[in-house]
Amino acid sequence: MDMSSLAGIPGTISPEARRIRWRRLDDLPTGGPEPARVYEADVADGSLLATVGREPAGRGGRLLWHVAVSHRDRQGKPDRCPSWDELKHAAYRLLQADVVLVLIFPRRSAAAEGGYVDIAQTCLHLWESEKEIDR
Repeated sequence: MDMSSLAGIPGTISPEARRIRWRRLDDLPTGGPEPARVYEADVADGSLLATVGREPAGRGGRLLWHVAVSHRDRQGKPDRCPSWDELKHAAYRLLQADVVLVLIFPRRSAAAEGGYVDIAQTCLHLWESEKEIDR
């Protein structure tokens, strides 16, 4: 399997992910001052849907980048989480800002406190980190 890098995407990426081509759809309103950009891409077993926007999720309401990616089967039904390479492709191709993104696993207590709701079970979310972690 060829795992060579794709320009603009650090590291390796699978041949399947190399073929991803995003199409821009209509924007969606968010909790922030600007709408989220929405994209779709066909993949071998269905399609990917991605949203990219900034939301007031940081300290003091600071706007943080948020990238959400989900997969749907050929009938349009959610059926699996995006692969690592699909998530990576969306992050590096759709978000032009040079920011650190993190995949967050909430505290166990967050569910008990009502702060964690698993609405879209096949969607993965990347958030801009307020802490520099890659330097």
